[in-house]
Amino acid sequence: MEIRISNVIKNKRLESGLTQEELAEAFGITVQAVSKWETGISYPDISMLPKIAEYFKICLDELFFGVSAKEASVLRELPDDDKLRVVQCLGGKVLKNEEYRKDCPFELVIPENKSELNFEIWGGANINGDVSGYVNAGAGVNCNNVEGYVDAGAGVNCNNVEGYVDAGAGVNCNNVGGNVDAGSNVRCNDIQGNAAANRITCKKIEGDVKCAGNIVIKDNVDED
Repeated sequence: MEIRISNVIKNKRLESGLTQEELAEAFGITVQAVSKWETGISYPDISMLPKIAEYFKICLDELFFGVSAKEASVLRELPDDDKLRVVQCLGGKVLKNEEYRKDCPFELVIPENKSELNFEIWGGANINGDVSGYVNAGAGVNCNNVEGYVDAGAGVNCNNVEGYVDAGAGVNCNNVGGNVDAGSNVRCNDIQGNAAANRITCKKIEGDVKCAGNIVIKDNVDED
């Protein structure tokens, strides 16, 4: 990683509203020394580094590299090879990283023994397993069971969703515990809330229905 002491010292000084003279006085050095630090002409003496980090209330990783200790622990696990990567982390631990490939989905890893795990994804989500929280995705969502809600910019294909489902395209689920609002067709088993879609095929809807096309109620929605 690139050493960024010069930029960090300057940025932290400006964030703190200090002049170079005030910073020089705090460390008992000359203004010229501070100026050289900030322009990269020279670095602080090694004995000064812990004092500078403590003064700005940052760790040495952030002083050296401009990233927090958690971020640095993630970055240290990745090779510096100029490749674009998609990285999935849980806190400061890298769960998975792989090279970016267009139109190739990034498979999410769900840690075991995690009581609640929410997903917020800018693209589509293909989740192999259950979600103990909610899923919020900019594109489509494919998963098993979701204990929270599902809010997707495209279609949703899940098993059971305990909360609501709001999708930009079609919804194909088993049971939904809340409302279903779809930009296209809905094919579900039981919907305990309201349903709004272009066409709805289901076994039972507890709430109100708003449908632009046909509403088909059948015992087995898998039958054509």
